[in-house]
Amino acid sequence: MNMMEMVLALFAVVFFTATSSMYNRRVMDQNDYLINATQYVQATQLCHTVLDEVDAKLFAKMISFFSVKTTYANVNRTINLNFPGDTYQLNIQTVDCDSLGVPLTIPEVNNIWVRITVTATTQGLKVPVTMQRVYTKTHLNL
Repeated sequence: MNMMEMVLALFAVVFFTATSSMYNRRVMDQNDYLINATQYVQATQLCHTVLDEVDAKLFAKMISFFSVKTTYANVNRTINLNFPGDTYQLNIQTVDCDSLGVPLTIPEVNNIWVRITVTATTQGLKVPVTMQRVYTKTHLNL
C-alpha cells in the first residue's frame, strides 16, 4: 500500500466516522423532540381534564358559581403517570375578570366572570403548558 492509498483510506475512515456521528446526533435530537411532544400532549390533556372537571361540577350543581373561586384558588396537584413514568405538577389559579378574560385590578362583589388558569409542568418539558377558560355565571349555575 503506497502513501496515496493510505491517505485515501484515512480520509474514508474520517468521512464515515463524521457521517455516523452526525447521524447519531440527529437521531438523539429526534428522540428528545418526540419525548417533549409526548409530554406536551399529556400535559395538555391533564390541564383540559381540570377545566372539564369544573365544567362538570358546575353543570351537575355540585358547586355553585361563586364557590369556584374558593374551591380552585391556588390549588397544586401532583399526578403520577405510571406507564411513561412522568410526574406532572398542576397549578390551578382563579381570578375575577371581565368578559374578555382580563383580570380585574379591584375585584367586584358579584362579578359574573371568573378565569381559571391551569399550568402543567414536568421534568423534561421545555415549555410549561398553560390553559385557561373564562366561566360566566348563568341561571344554570347559581
